[in-house]
Amino acid sequence: MKKKGAKKHRGKSAAHRHNAPRKIRVGYLSDAFGSGAWRTFLPAFFLGADRKRFELYAYHTGPEGDTELFAKEAAAFRTLGAYTAREAAEIIRRDAIDLLVDLSADAPPPLIREIFAAHPARHLVSIAERRPAELVDALPSVDGYADFVPLCYTPLDPPKNYVFRTPLLERGTATIGFVGRADETLREEIVALCCALFSSIPDVRLILPAEIGGVLTDADIERAAEMGTDAAELFLADEISYEELDIAIGIAADPAQICRTLEYAVPLLTAHPFAGGAYAAGILAAVEPDEEIAADTSALAVRAGVLLRDAARLSELHELLRWNLHDSPLADSGAYMFTVERAYDRVLFGVKERPHVEEHEAALMRAETSKDWARVAYEARILDGCGALAPAGRMSLAWAYFFLNRKVLAARWALAAEGVPPEREGARLFLAIASGSLYCSQAELVALAQKGLSEIEAERLSVSPEVREALCKACADYGADVLGAAAAARYAEMYAACASDHLMRRSYYSTALMTMNAVDVPPAEICRRSVGYEQFFAGIRPYTHTGRRKKEKIRIGYISGDFREHVMQYFIWPFLAGFDRDSFEVYCYSLGKTDQYTEFFKTLVTAWRDVSADAAAPAKIAARIYADEVDILFDLAGHTARSGLPALAWKPAPVQVSGLGYMATTGLRAVDYFVTDRYCDPPGAGTDIYFVEKLLRLTSQFCYNGYTHLPASEGTPARRRGYIQLASFNQYVKITDEMLRVWAEILRRLPTARLLLKNAAYAKKGVVRAAHDRMKRLGLDMSRVQFERATRDYMLRYLDVDIALDTFPWPGGGTTCDALYMGVPVVSYYTERHSTRFTYSLLANIGLGDLASERLSDYVETAVMLAGNLDLLDALHRELRDRMRVSPMMDQERYIREMEGCYRDIWARRETEQGFV
Repeated sequence: MKKKGAKKHRGKSAAHRHNAPRKIRVGYLSDAFGSGAWRTFLPAFFLGADRKRFELYAYHTGPEGDTELFAKEAAAFRTLGAYTAREAAEIIRRDAIDLLVDLSADAPPPLIREIFAAHPARHLVSIAERRPAELVDALPSVDGYADFVPLCYTPLDPPKNYVFRTPLLERGTATIGFVGRADETLREEIVALCCALFSSIPDVRLILPAEIGGVLTDADIERAAEMGTDAAELFLADEISYEELDIAIGIAADPAQICRTLEYAVPLLTAHPFAGGAYAAGILAAVEPDEEIAADTSALAVRAGVLLRDAARLSELHELLRWNLHDSPLADSGAYMFTVERAYDRVLFGVKERPHVEEHEAALMRAETSKDWARVAYEARILDGCGALAPAGRMSLAWAYFFLNRKVLAARWALAAEGVPPEREGARLFLAIASGSLYCSQAELVALAQKGLSEIEAERLSVSPEVREALCKACADYGADVLGAAAAARYAEMYAACASDHLMRRSYYSTALMTMNAVDVPPAEICRRSVGYEQFFAGIRPYTHTGRRKKEKIRIGYISGDFREHVMQYFIWPFLAGFDRDSFEVYCYSLGKTDQYTEFFKTLVTAWRDVSADAAAPAKIAARIYADEVDILFDLAGHTARSGLPALAWKPAPVQVSGLGYMATTGLRAVDYFVTDRYCDPPGAGTDIYFVEKLLRLTSQFCYNGYTHLPASEGTPARRRGYIQLASFNQYVKITDEMLRVWAEILRRLPTARLLLKNAAYAKKGVVRAAHDRMKRLGLDMSRVQFERATRDYMLRYLDVDIALDTFPWPGGGTTCDALYMGVPVVSYYTERHSTRFTYSLLANIGLGDLASERLSDYVETAVMLAGNLDLLDALHRELRDRMRVSPMMDQERYIREMEGCYRDIWARRETEQGFV
C-alpha cells in the first residue's frame, strides 16, 4: 500500500504532466550587447536559436551602445545597468525565466555575480571560462563533447581584406607582432621571449602594442635589443597593423583577439606561459590543428623560426587561415546552437525527469503510433535531456521534425542517429539529405549522397525509390561547386529521369541544360540535349490563333522570374522604359520574388501580371497570356531558375521569342525566334543549325544600363600599386580546369601579378579550401591568389583591378559589362559555340574585339601584352566607360528601335500568313 501511495504522490504520467508544453524561456545576461570585442560571440545565441521551442530574453548590464540586433531578435530586451543587483534580479524573476545564461567573456563582472547570487531563475548557467562555481553551473557536455568550446564566432564588422600573401615574400625580412595583453606578472617572460626571438631570427622585426609593450621598462627593451643584430628591430606601437605581420605571438590573447588575428589570416603561435585559457586553446586547435602550444618561451622562439624558414608552410597558412576559421565549428551558428540547446535540455530535464525515463519512452511510443509529431518531438527532447535518447529515438525525433516541416533539424537528428539497424539506414540517409537546406558543407552533403548511391547500386542498401531520388537531387543541387559542372549536369539528368513528380523532372532537365553551359562540348551536343525538352509537353494542346482580332497596337508580352534586383535588370530596361507607346503595348508576366525594382518596373508598362503563384502550373500562365491577347511573347529567361519558358509550350501567343537571359536554343519548337547578334552568330557561319528557332540578329543582343552614381576609373591601379591585379568575378562553376591552367601560365609570365577571385560561392563552407587545393594542383602560385565573397559593393572593387580574365566555355555577361563599365578591360576566349561568344560580342561592339581570341595561346598573349603596356592599360581604364556609352552596347534608343523593327517585321509576316478580324 505504501508503494501505491508513493506512486500516487509522485504525480501524473509523463503524458499528463506535460500536456501543454509552452516555449522554454531563456534569458541571456551580458555586459557586451552594446559594444566591445566580445559582441562577436553573441549573435549566434539569437540568430541560431530554435524559436519554436525557446523564447529569448536579453538582459544588458553594460554601457549603452549599438544593441539594435539583439533588441530586434529578443522577445524582450531589458537594460539593467542602472539597477542594483537586487532590483535587476527581481526584473528577471518577474519574466519567469526558465534558464538564465551568463554570456560573460572570461569571468562574470560583479553585477552579474550578484544577480546570480539572488537566484532569479530556476536554472542558472554560465559560459564564462572562470565562472563562480558556487553560484552557477557550467554548460554540460553533449554526446561526449567534453572539449566543446561554447563560443561561436559571428563577426559584426569583419575585415574586408586579409593577409593572403605573407609580407616576408616581399620584404625578405620577417615581422612578428604580439597580440593580447600583459601585466607585470608576464614582464620577465616577454623579455625572455624577445631575447629568444632575436637570438634565433637575427633580422626579425618585433612589434609590441601598448597593451603588451607598456609593461616593459627601458632597461627591458635595451636588454632585448642587445640580443639582436643590427638588422633586427623592436617597435612599440599604439596598436597592431595585421597587414604587416608574418606571424603573431599570443600573449594572454582572449578568444576575440585570436579570432580577429586568424580572420586576417595571420598565423598565431603561443606558449603555455602566455596561453589565454582553455577556450583560446580550443580555438587554435580548431583552426590551426598542426600548430601546438609551445612549452616555454625558448620553444616558442624555435617554433617561430622554423615556421618563418618554411616559406611553403607559412604561405599556405596565410592563404587559408581565414577560410579555416569560417569553415570551423566556431563559425557554424546552426550546428553550434544545435549542440548548445541540447545542453540546455540537459540542464532543464536531466535531474528532474531522469527518474521518469520509462514513462517518457512509453509516451514517445504512443505519440509516434498516433502520429502526434509535436508530442514525439517534446518527449524525445526530454529523453535527450536525460541522456537517454537511443539511436531509434533519435530517428523518431528526426521523422517528427520532418513531418513538422522542420527539415534542417530532421537532418541533424538523422545524422545524430548513427547506429540504427541496417534496415533503417536508408531512411536515415533520406532524412539527412532531404532537408532542402545547406546545413553542412556542400562537399559533406554530396559525399553522403554519393556514398548512398554507391551502396544502392552495389545492392548493399535497400531503399525506396524516394531515397534514390533525394540522393540524386542533392548531388544535382550541390554538386557543381564540388564535382564540377559536367558531373552536376549528369546528376540533374539522373534526377530528371527518376523523379516521381513531373514538375521536378521538367525543372531538373532545364537545370541540366543550364549547367551544361559550363561544360566544353560541341554546339551540336547542346542542341541535341535541348530538343529533348519537348518530351515534357507531349500530348498538350497548343492554342490556335486563326481569326484573331486585329488591335491598334502590337501587344508585346515579356515573361521572366527576374523582374527584380538581378543581373537581368541591367538589360531589360529598354524593353520596359523605352518602348514606342504609340505603336506598342507591353505586358509583363512575373514569376519571381518582388522588391523595390519590381515596384518601379510596374510603373513603366501597360499591364503587370504577377503569376508567381502559378509557377508550377504553366498551363494556367499560358491561359492568362492567351486571354490577354498578347501578339508577341518574349521569354527572357530560357532554362534559368523561375523561368516562364514552360508556358510557351502551349503557344499562348501567335509569335514567341526567347533570348538574352539564356545562351542556347530552348529546344521548344513552339518558340519561333531566338535573339542574337552578328558576333555571336555571324551570318553564313552555319550556327543556325544549332537552334530550333529562327535567329533574329541585332547589332548587339545586349543593351547595358549602367549605374550613373558609380565613380569612373582614373587610370590603371597598377601605376600606383606597382603590380598588375588580375581578377575574375565570374561564378565559380564557370571556372574550368582548362582556364585555370591558362591563368597559371599568365601568372608564370607575369611574376609580380596577382589574381583576385570574387563570387558568391566562396561564402559557402569548404568551397575556398577545395578551390585552393584544386588551383594549387593545376599549377597556380597560390601565394598570389586572393579569394573574396560576393559583396553588395562589388562594383567598386573593380577600381582595384587592372585586367579581368574571362571564363570559358561560359563567359561573363553581366560581369563583363560591369568590368568594362568600371574601366577594366576583359580578356576572353571563344569558339563557334554561341554561348562562348558573349564577351566577344560585347568587346566587338565597343571596338575592342581584339581582346577576345579564338586560341588559348592568344588569350595568354593578350593578357601579357596588356600587363606590359601600362600606357595602353591606363588609357583603356580612362576611356572604356565613354566607349560603352557611345556604342550599341549602351545606346538604349537605338537598341529598342531596332528590336521594335524586328517586332514589326515578324508581325507583318504573321499578318500575311493569317487572317485577322
